[in-house]
Amino acid sequence: MDSERINIDHKYHTLLELTQSVESIINKTYTNSYWVKAEIAKLNFYPKSGHCYPDLVEKQNGKVVAQMRAIIWAGPFNEMSSKFTKVTNEKIGDGMTVLLRCIVKFSPIYGLSLQVNDIEPSFTLGELVKEKQNSIDRLKKEGKFNKNKQLIPALLIQRLAIISVETSKGYQDFIKVIDKNDWGYKFFHMLFPALLQGDGAVNSITSQLISINKIVHHFDAVLIIRGGGGDIGLSIFDNYKLASSVADFPIPVITGIGHSTNFTVSEQVSFVNKITPTEVGYYLIQRFHNLSVRIKDMETKLLEKITGILSHNREILKHVHTNLKVTTERLVYQNNFDLKDINYKLINSLQKCINEKNHLLDNRFSLIKNQTNRFFVENNHKIISLSENIRLLHPDNILKRGYSITLNEGKVIKDASLLNDGDILETTFAEGKTISIVNK
Repeated sequence: MDSERINIDHKYHTLLELTQSVESIINKTYTNSYWVKAEIAKLNFYPKSGHCYPDLVEKQNGKVVAQMRAIIWAGPFNEMSSKFTKVTNEKIGDGMTVLLRCIVKFSPIYGLSLQVNDIEPSFTLGELVKEKQNSIDRLKKEGKFNKNKQLIPALLIQRLAIISVETSKGYQDFIKVIDKNDWGYKFFHMLFPALLQGDGAVNSITSQLISINKIVHHFDAVLIIRGGGGDIGLSIFDNYKLASSVADFPIPVITGIGHSTNFTVSEQVSFVNKITPTEVGYYLIQRFHNLSVRIKDMETKLLEKITGILSHNREILKHVHTNLKVTTERLVYQNNFDLKDINYKLINSLQKCINEKNHLLDNRFSLIKNQTNRFFVENNHKIISLSENIRLLHPDNILKRGYSITLNEGKVIKDASLLNDGDILETTFAEGKTISIVNK
């Protein structure tokens, strides 16, 4: 209870008293306006009221070391924005390093803040130039600055990946130029929509480059085209991340983002830069036309060459034909003479051979004839002797010598023991036959 009584007896200040004291000190200490260098982390612009409540930060080595809220009322913001855009060709936006004229304010309700009354655009312009030069120096140090320029493009740049805004006038003009060209050249093109200015432009464009790279074999070049927006917002193309993505891309990147002086880093590292999307279209058509002319010239030269070769070969063939005809006639004449000589010799040789063979055949014939006659004479005596023997052995002649033949059922009886009582026998004599019955 004593401790509680002691706490209650402590002297204290209300929050309002404390904040009013701080407010008084700040108002007495910071009586002037000050130029403050800071980065706009987030602009926090409210279109309905026209007021801005930017979050200001300071970074060292990428780390926030100071942070404060600011207030820009609608009237001053309109004046500052107009002046800033006129000098830098950029709109005040997130991520910019700016030099602001501020009054330090403290409110018991809203706390500490900076009330911004003015801006120095030339300072930001210098920062943008510095950022641009830093990007260039870094790309050169890394060996990327001329990397895309050194690519060998397709002989015909015909398949196009386009990063743009579909509704922009520049994109529409480009499509009209290439699709309705006077020569009827055909291009394939695919749009990869992206933001081309403002806070999200860098990430939007690099994201689409990544998407294109996944199917890069379908394209001959990437086009980044922008039109209708004047020179406002071009500083995004000085961003190192975007310029590095362009420089590193594996196929040519062609830019046409709509200004004629003070080329951005992305334009400097691109394969080809043209001022407007329309000029990009004419550039591609001209490349197409140049190739077409080269092909037609080659076709003409080829036809002339072929015609010359054919004419030359025709003369050679005529000469060969004449020589061949003369040579053939000479060979035919010579061969006819040789054939006649060969024919004569062949006939004589054949005749001689035939005569020799005929003489030989005559000798052989005489020999065969003599041998045949001798064979017939010798064998004729044998035949006569055999005929006589056969005649003597004839059954009739045997029967005449007193022999007989006995048959039993048409079979000659050679063994009497084979006969049975009652067998009927037929006996044949030289003159006549008898029938007898066996009776044992």
